[in-house]
Amino acid sequence: MREVIVRGDGFELPLLQSEVIPPEFHHGFTTRQGGVSRPPFDSLNLGGRWGDDAAAVAENRRRFQAAAGGGPVHFARQVHGREVARVLAGAAPDAVAGVAADIVVTGARRTAVGVYTADCTPLVIADVRTGACAAVHAGWRGTVAGVATAAVRAMGEAFGTRAADLRVAIGPTIGPCCFEVGPEVVAQVEAAFPGARAAGAIVARAPREHVDLPGLNRAALVAAGVAPSAIDLAGACTRCDQARFYSYRRDGGKTGQLAAFVRHQGAEG
Repeated sequence: MREVIVRGDGFELPLLQSEVIPPEFHHGFTTRQGGVSRPPFDSLNLGGRWGDDAAAVAENRRRFQAAAGGGPVHFARQVHGREVARVLAGAAPDAVAGVAADIVVTGARRTAVGVYTADCTPLVIADVRTGACAAVHAGWRGTVAGVATAAVRAMGEAFGTRAADLRVAIGPTIGPCCFEVGPEVVAQVEAAFPGARAAGAIVARAPREHVDLPGLNRAALVAAGVAPSAIDLAGACTRCDQARFYSYRRDGGKTGQLAAFVRHQGAEG
C-alpha cells in the first residue's frame, strides 16, 4: 500500500491506500497522524472512547470527513460479529450508528461507509462491476464467526455482487508477530479454520501461541471466491508501529481509534 497526503483546511492527513482498489473508489486507512489530540491520544484519534477531549475528537473527525470526500462516513455500532448494516443514499449517519453490525455495505454512489479499529482487522471491499462497496471490522471473534465470508454473501444478496468482481484491501492490524492468544482462542480458530495451523496462521511460541488475523481473513475471502491477486494486505502491525498506529493491546486500552472507509466516486445512475 502507498501513503498519500490529503490536504484540507489547515491540515495534512496521511491515508494508506491500496492499488488493487480502482481509482473510482475513494478509500483509505488512517494513521494516528494529522490530528489535534494530545498524548496519549495523539494525534488523529477518531474514537470518542477512553477519555480523549471531545472537542479534539470533533476536529479530528472533521478532518477525516474532509479527507474521505466531504460527506458523512457511515459507521455502525461494532459488536464483534457478522451482522450487516445496509446504507441507502441519503441515510442519516446517526441512524446507521445505532445499528449493531460489523459489516457496513452500500450500493449508493458517493456514499461512504467505514469501520473503526485499534488492533482489529479492517477490510474495504469494492465491487468493480456494480459499484457497491463495504467496510468490515474483523476482530478475532468476528473472524472466527465468518465476518469476511458474510460480507461477500451480503453484497451478493443485496447488489448481485460476484466474488470474482471484488477487490479487497486489508488494512493495518495487529500482526502474527504480536497477536498472542490463549488456548481458548486457538481452539475457536482451529474449529473455524481447520487448516489454519498447517497454513501457518497459528504459530507455536512461548509462552502462548500467536494467530495471524489478516491471514485468516484473506483465506476466508479466497475460499469465498475472491481471487488471491485481488486481495492486498497492508502488512503493517498496529502494535509494533507506535509512531503510526494506535494499539489497544500495546497501550493497555488507553488509546485512540483508527478508521477505514470506502465510497464510489461516480454519480448515481
